[in-house]
Amino acid sequence: MILTYHGIVNDNCRPECLLEAQALPVACFRRHLKWLLRHRRIVALNEYLQLTKYGKSNVRNEVALTFDDGLASTFRYIYPILRAEGIPATFFISTSHLAGGPLLWFSYINAICFETVYDTITVNGHPLPLLSLEQRTSARRILVSMARTSGNIPAFCENLAATYPLPISVKAEYGGMSLEQLSLLGNCDFLEGGAHTVNHPFLDQLSYDEQAEEILTGKDRLSALTGKPVRYFAYPGGDYNHDTLRLVADAGFDACFAVRSRNLGTDERFEIPRVGFYSTSFLKFWLKVHGVNNASYHVKALQKSFRLLTTEG
Repeated sequence: MILTYHGIVNDNCRPECLLEAQALPVACFRRHLKWLLRHRRIVALNEYLQLTKYGKSNVRNEVALTFDDGLASTFRYIYPILRAEGIPATFFISTSHLAGGPLLWFSYINAICFETVYDTITVNGHPLPLLSLEQRTSARRILVSMARTSGNIPAFCENLAATYPLPISVKAEYGGMSLEQLSLLGNCDFLEGGAHTVNHPFLDQLSYDEQAEEILTGKDRLSALTGKPVRYFAYPGGDYNHDTLRLVADAGFDACFAVRSRNLGTDERFEIPRVGFYSTSFLKFWLKVHGVNNASYHVKALQKSFRLLTTEG
């Protein structure tokens, strides 16, 4: 099983930071890791792929760790943990926000909605209040929808950021990895960088040429920054189409990773599924690592059964 994480944040973070699958507290990740070290063998992604014949066979005892997006805060919290134990991992990194670049589009939306910088913002003539948690959560969903249908997600967020800039301190918490962190990644023999495009777009919404620019430029820049070849690619948001599969094959990637395989091509190396972890519930984690696909459904069913038993008792 290939495990996927995104944001890892301080244990004292505000509850809003954990909403909408944004992030997990570092203590939660430590608990996951403690269980995995006792009950599974954590291996490098290349070893996992060899053992499973590129995901075709199920090896229950081996798992590989992956972290998406390349957030500086995630690397800051987990690098010391991985280094102390010598735990291998692969970081799939979008390059536009590295080394002080503009925030990735969804990072900007998360920050503008949850960091209480503004009481309200107006987008396309629509006022979006940000005073209550309910309002902030609603605003985030609306902005994600607007961005997705805008036709140019980076431009949508750049225009919004020009009107509603963020303080430097906030941008630092949501920004991409620094040059120092990329150097640490590049110089560590048990950590690896994988491509994740430039701007983290929905690839299946882009033309062939636009996809090529995102995929090839992201790969080349990441290799230059880490000083290592980039062997793997992860589809942002799990979105891809037939054009994407042609491009990643031509780009020379050894393997590419989805959320769920869409079974669009004939080469399974380019549609390898991963399992994402977005909840602080340890029960959901336990169910997922045991192969239960819809962990949320089973947790709710277990909770309902428990309530019935305690009521009847």
